Amino acid sequence: MKTRILQKRSGCRGVVDGRDVIIFSSNDYLGLSCHPEIIKAASEAAKRYGIGTGGAPGTTGTTDLHQELSRAIADLKSREKAVLFPSGYQANIAIHNSLASPETVYYLDKRHHPSAVDGARLGSGSEIIRFNHNDLTDLEDKLKSSEGRTNVVSLPSVFTVDGDIAPLDKIADLKSKHDFSLILDEAHATGCVGKSGHGLEEHFNLHGVADFIMGSFSKALGSQGGFVAYNSISEKQLKSGFRQFSYSTSLSTVSVAAALKALRIFKSDEDLYKSLQKAKSSIIEECRKQNIEIISHESMILLVPCENLTEALEKLLEDGFFVVPAKAYINDRRQDCLRITPMSLHSGNDIKAFADYIAKSVIQKRS
Repeated sequence: MKTRILQKRSGCRGVVDGRDVIIFSSNDYLGLSCHPEIIKAASEAAKRYGIGTGGAPGTTGTTDLHQELSRAIADLKSREKAVLFPSGYQANIAIHNSLASPETVYYLDKRHHPSAVDGARLGSGSEIIRFNHNDLTDLEDKLKSSEGRTNVVSLPSVFTVDGDIAPLDKIADLKSKHDFSLILDEAHATGCVGKSGHGLEEHFNLHGVADFIMGSFSKALGSQGGFVAYNSISEKQLKSGFRQFSYSTSLSTVSVAAALKALRIFKSDEDLYKSLQKAKSSIIEECRKQNIEIISHESMILLVPCENLTEALEKLLEDGFFVVPAKAYINDRRQDCLRITPMSLHSGNDIKAFADYIAKSVIQKRS
């Protein structure tokens, strides 16, 4: 599939191959990457600190902004502390690597993100057991086979491609029966899932059930970087420090300032999350009116099964809509799909026009 080069982007609008487009596949769910107050905060940080930090956290890489952001994201996740990383990928590698030992067994959902898989593989002699997607019976059977060891269950709150969410209520029940630590990857849940967008624990009203929460500033918060949040009691489980934190040049203050301002705006502006939810509902409703089969979940990732995918993407681009493809599991079969994500910036007219063009351009696979 051809990589499309964005020549300009501001929120849900951009330029691709010289064409003005409306973007319907961005992870910038709340449109905060183009918020004027966030751009101003990033600009002021660049003037005050420069673009790069010039060192790792233990040298010149820690500023007062880094400390503020760490406290702010820990507060959002109802945890005592948070560690910042240059990317979500590094954050996921770091937490899995730091829990590893020859006695550790990782249980990873078969559709978990590659960063978690890579982190577990880097662990010191740790065993990795994959369980069937969201299959808690399979997970429990596998847990029983490793009783007495240091068991760690790891899965995303929202699955990146398929868009479904982890059954945290059932996982919590399992956790009470079996002795394991729980890592939740909240990359696509922060700002997107839960009554007020705080994530999967809020969605299920199970605050504190995860031992470690990994997440990203590069999705709904519109910036860049990653984090791991946890309490002091969970910190005792770590077998080693976070090498990916200690030996990486710190996240730039530009990104830190942007993420910090984004968090403050998100927490103070309830209408922002409501606008995102409204956009999602509108996409589903407009597609329903056009008899477009849309696979919707409790997350913000929507899938439209599609035959002749390359042709459909070209037609949509010609008509001014930028969408990305995905091979997602529908009824346990991988199918070509359009991967659609709403943004709080999408207007009713944007969404109606988009659904109209999908109806004209997309030949659907019936699952």
